Amino acid sequence: MDVIRRNTDYTIRAMVYLANCSSKQAKSARTIAQSEGIPYELACKLLQRLEKKKLVESSMGAQGGFRLKKRPSAINLMEIIETIQGPLELNRCLMNLKACERVVQCPIRKKLAKMQKELNNELKNTRLCDLITAKSKG
Repeated sequence: MDVIRRNTDYTIRAMVYLANCSSKQAKSARTIAQSEGIPYELACKLLQRLEKKKLVESSMGAQGGFRLKKRPSAINLMEIIETIQGPLELNRCLMNLKACERVVQCPIRKKLAKMQKELNNELKNTRLCDLITAKSKG
């Protein structure tokens, strides 16, 4: 099972693509889809979800398309992931204390909770601009 689902991966790639573009230059969903290997219809749906969460904005017309609504340094990986697939949880017991009857005495849950906290911190602290730098370096 993937922790980061395919649609989320596509969305992150689309966001990195937009972050690499001029902030004034809109890119069509078709251009983004072709550049990043995303099925066109799916790219349209994902970009609409990003627009609804105010991570991108769209414009109509011949020069229309999508662009980031915020600076790449103001968008973190957690926002992108949660927009598409909701919160990442390592185990269901971390989502709901009632999910497991062993929650109080479970030695595994404590370790998983620590790992979950570290993962969440890493996702919140990883900005879109960090991914641009990583992509540029190859």
